[in-house]
Amino acid sequence: MNELVTRIKDPQLCYVFARNAKRNGHPELALQAYRHAVNLRAGQHEVDSQAEAAALRAIYAYEEALSYSRGKRTRATGTWQLVNRHGLLPALRKRLQSRNGEDVQQVLVELGMEDYSFSAVHEAYPEAFEARAA
Repeated sequence: MNELVTRIKDPQLCYVFARNAKRNGHPELALQAYRHAVNLRAGQHEVDSQAEAAALRAIYAYEEALSYSRGKRTRATGTWQLVNRHGLLPALRKRLQSRNGEDVQQVLVELGMEDYSFSAVHEAYPEAFEARAA
């Protein structure tokens, strides 16, 4: 990741940086800024495991993909309601079962965040999801 991007400490400034990078002909820096914003937003939460941290990144990446495809900031309201009701990993499991995350998979690939998809998190931490299901 470029040093200019890593020095940013506020997710909102990442979005400003990304907009300016696109305007100035540096789309690769914009993609790095979006990814960094997802990491910063996920890092603001306290988690108990790496699986939960990855789940948070996946939700924020999902929001980023929605925002990118719609052209305006969009929250994953339904997903956050599931998280509040059931917890992070159970909510992610429910999202995987409903197949709603697949609609943004192509956008995540375009943003370089395919490793932050719901299915990628499930594949990386299957034992965490199995433990929650039991």
